[in-house]
Amino acid sequence: MKETVQKFKLAAERAIKAGFDTIELHGAHGYLLHQFMSPSSNNRTDEYGEDLALFGEEVIKAVKSVMPADMPLIMRMSAIEYIDGGYDLPYSIDMAKRFKKAGVDVFHVSSGGEGPPGERKPQNTPGYQVPFAREFKKQLDLPVIAVGKLSSPELAEATISNGDAELVPLQEACLMILIGVYMQKRD
Repeated sequence: MKETVQKFKLAAERAIKAGFDTIELHGAHGYLLHQFMSPSSNNRTDEYGEDLALFGEEVIKAVKSVMPADMPLIMRMSAIEYIDGGYDLPYSIDMAKRFKKAGVDVFHVSSGGEGPPGERKPQNTPGYQVPFAREFKKQLDLPVIAVGKLSSPELAEATISNGDAELVPLQEACLMILIGVYMQKRD
């Protein structure tokens, strides 16, 4: 596990050297970080199974240790899991609080992606994930990126204007462009 944490750190160093302006860790949709934080997929019996936030915290601290002080670290998280027995919003908020303390500056809030939906299903309507981003913002007092069928400019603008999020990614031809307010340098 320590070797894997170091690989995240080395990847961050390469990204910084290549000139990237920020780094985003993907902790949603069944990716590695999500697998560790999810009680539905983490069946380990070691310290990483006893403390489901531990691996994420170690990765965040390692990546943050090589980032310039003014470079924001973004973390994408699934706010809820749709599979039967999957976690809910209060669970992800508790995880996010630990990740914020470890060094995350912005949360990119999504949902699901870990397996087929069970009893709980995504609404799949325009803006259906905005309430998750709003709650992350409220509970964590950090900027958030909202997603979830925000493809109309009016809905994206409303999400930002209403204060539900600072950023909204628009996807067109597999190119993601972030729009939103300029993030001021944090103290």
